[in-house]
Amino acid sequence: GARWPRARQGAAMAGRRRAALALALLQVAPAAGWSRVGHEKVNRIAEGLLKGKRRDQVRTLLHEDLFEAGGWEVAMAGTYPKTEVLHYHHQDPEWTCSTGLGDSSKHIQCDGHGAEQGSLFCGLAFFFDQFAHQQLLENYPAPKEPVNTPKDLEVLRKVPEAELTSTNYLRWLVILLGDLHQPLHWLRGQHDYGKLIKVSYKGSRQTLLEFWEEYLPRQLTAPQAQWLEKEFNEHAMSWDYKSPPELFRDWAREAAEMACEIYQGMEVNHADGSRGIASTYELSEEMYGKWGKLWQTSVSRGGERIAYIMQNVLEHRRHHIANKEGRGHRHHHIKWKENLATNAAVAVLVVPGLLLAFRWHYRFAAAGGKGFFFASKDAVL
Repeated sequence: GARWPRARQGAAMAGRRRAALALALLQVAPAAGWSRVGHEKVNRIAEGLLKGKRRDQVRTLLHEDLFEAGGWEVAMAGTYPKTEVLHYHHQDPEWTCSTGLGDSSKHIQCDGHGAEQGSLFCGLAFFFDQFAHQQLLENYPAPKEPVNTPKDLEVLRKVPEAELTSTNYLRWLVILLGDLHQPLHWLRGQHDYGKLIKVSYKGSRQTLLEFWEEYLPRQLTAPQAQWLEKEFNEHAMSWDYKSPPELFRDWAREAAEMACEIYQGMEVNHADGSRGIASTYELSEEMYGKWGKLWQTSVSRGGERIAYIMQNVLEHRRHHIANKEGRGHRHHHIKWKENLATNAAVAVLVVPGLLLAFRWHYRFAAAGGKGFFFASKDAVL
């Protein structure tokens, strides 16, 4: 079955990570993923949606507050540059807005065609799998297409074993869930995730990716968690009927559609009848407003979904602990359709028999017998 990785954290390792983060902030080029500010805003929403002991449990597993994990991507990319590929979607051949995300059949799976194993979707599947309890996963409906979760990630082979702990795996999972909701991370295309387009706005010029990674998170206010609680609870009820890897697929398609919405909104008609995006895009106030709304939607979704997956991780952890101690642990992800069918079959056999027995008892008692009860009414009273 799945495993819960060993936790081997110490003060020395925490110090090394803080030093790596400080160095990375000086050395790493911007736009490796959501900026630290962007990740922190997403994580603060998630932290606000986690209540009571759940928030405390996540803090214990991370060895820090959830919002503090926002610097993990920068620290790792600075120390282990090859891990940067995990923050973006890769597939061969590349998808386009006309073909849709995934392979020729629109499948998203870790087979090199729908998604390469060292890419965002497969990284999410891998890190979640480190916490998954197999019996719990079996309670979900079988996926329509296999995920092909990788057994390991090649980009982690150069990372020291002391860094490959449950705490760090959870940090990876949190960061990649945030990147999942950065729409530009899903489409490389001719614009290389937006790195080849310059955006000019109010006298500043930066790449499209930098604009989304750095500028928008610093300029815009993320929604407060309390505004999203009702929406989060409603969404969580619908998410309960799919396994997390299946949800990652759904959310990836959603982010990919948003990426296409961004690019298509930037296109203009050329004299030859074609459409394209200028190498330097002059951003209007109207488009800035549209991007702002898309950014806030992405941040809200990311915060809600990080909170949900953290709750899911805690549930899987409880199953691991209960299984290790030889105890059962019931979960609400039951196979309700199968159980309904079983109960219906039992009812077909049992209910008619009970009705006949009750009818016989009634007739027997009416005829002066004592039915199923051998004590007289006076004795009972």
